[in-house]
Amino acid sequence: MLKFVIVLSFIACAFGAAIPEGLLPQVDGRIVGGVATSISSFPWQISLQRNGGHSCGGSVYNSRIIVTAAHCLQSVSAASLQIRAGSSYWSSGGVVSKVAAFRNHEGYNPNTMINDIAIIKLSTPLSFSSTIKAIGLASYAPGNGAAASVSGWGTQSSGSSSIPSQLQYVNLKIVDRSQCASSSYSYGSAIKSTMICAAAAGKDSCQGDSGGPLVSGGQLVGVVSWGYGCADARYPGVYANVADLRSWVVNNSNAIRKCEETITIKDNEIFNQITFTCNMFKFVILLSVIACAFGAAIPEGLLPQLDGRIVGGVATSISSFPWQISLQRNGGHSCGGSIYNSRVIVTAAHCLQGVSASALRIRAGSSYWNSGGSVVSVASFKNHEGYNAKTMVNDIAVIRLSSALSFNGNIKAIGLASSTPNNGAAAVVSGWGTLKSGGSVPAQLQKVDLKIVGRTQCASSTYSYGSEIKATMICAAASGKDSCQGDSGGPLVSGGQLVGVVSWGRGCAAPKYPGVYANVAELRGWVSNNA
Repeated sequence: MLKFVIVLSFIACAFGAAIPEGLLPQVDGRIVGGVATSISSFPWQISLQRNGGHSCGGSVYNSRIIVTAAHCLQSVSAASLQIRAGSSYWSSGGVVSKVAAFRNHEGYNPNTMINDIAIIKLSTPLSFSSTIKAIGLASYAPGNGAAASVSGWGTQSSGSSSIPSQLQYVNLKIVDRSQCASSSYSYGSAIKSTMICAAAAGKDSCQGDSGGPLVSGGQLVGVVSWGYGCADARYPGVYANVADLRSWVVNNSNAIRKCEETITIKDNEIFNQITFTCNMFKFVILLSVIACAFGAAIPEGLLPQLDGRIVGGVATSISSFPWQISLQRNGGHSCGGSIYNSRVIVTAAHCLQGVSASALRIRAGSSYWNSGGSVVSVASFKNHEGYNAKTMVNDIAVIRLSSALSFNGNIKAIGLASSTPNNGAAAVVSGWGTLKSGGSVPAQLQKVDLKIVGRTQCASSTYSYGSEIKATMICAAASGKDSCQGDSGGPLVSGGQLVGVVSWGRGCAAPKYPGVYANVAELRGWVSNNA
């Protein structure tokens, strides 16, 4: 019942059929047929990192702005992101700069992958040198067959959970949009006007290093976006067409540079001074401050905050939470999860957007996300088909491991709740979420004790969520404590059973905004059927 990415690619290659409608494109990162290179040959290349682990590529547009893919910036906050520039190695050297904010193209669609482009604003400007340079944006798409190259740190083979430490590149040929959508290939109508393709026999970016640069004629012509299979003659790599999206990048980058200002909000002796960039950018931190200070309803259409912080909690041992796992992307902690059985993990659907199984692994049986216990690669995953990234309804997913876990005192399954706990029931949430906004991920597992806030109460006038709280959600809170979306995807436990999956919220330990969790009792049937 799980839609394996690998199986999907194999079927497409074997039968030459169009990919079934409604299945997401494959957006992982592999450089196939390429060679190691130096950053001095690709000085515009950066490593975009989540919680210290390489996540995506990107290109230096100017000293403060990075161009990347919108799919790289789903379900993440700026606080958990940084970039490394000026180094051939994603894990060392060069310059590390924190991310102040980002903006995804408002027309981005994760189902069709149209408008898959985004810009990132850095907290400090880059100093240009021979290994850090900006690259110009193409003003027109290169001709069919034009020489191009793509670079990045994507894994080098399908199914690999490790990434090369040194920058890789591969030479390709442009396949223009009309050619890529023609009967010469198998994409057909999936290729849209904001896309361009590139390929070479036995070589591919295989969606390169997602968000990374496709360069032709010394200009940025594409942003690594998606594709099917890997170095398959019928399925070239697909990129966001920079020439078509150039004006969006220019206009939004200029808006950042021109409109920066500082405001101070005062309410009930709370002072919060933050820097923000016009009202074009809906910063999560600004949104949270306004919500906390004024108790106002969040404007319609703004995405929930999905980062991870354990506030008011304490360090703990995995033996107290043996069902807890660390879900990792390219070696860095990404989300939490819970052991359902020896082969299946329960987590949040928002944790598995814009990623393929080959970039994921889990660590179980350790109090530390970066050492000890057992590390197992991910074979496949399935998100709830009713998951909605705007409303956060049905925010649950199951992961299938490539090999079975061996149960012991530190690795155990947890049962799913068959009924929702009562309002006020004791609960506990655990994870490795950062301890404060903008902080780093703690090495040791954290936990915080909370009280259940029933769905009816959470949607009532006592709190400020109102109709945003749906039937598949449950809340939990305690004075001065919060999961603050805890460790996204991680366990909310009550009565020894899994009652919630950390999902979303507003602010952090704000009395008007409890943490919101996927209600396991409501979603139990889906998990059981798909596990």
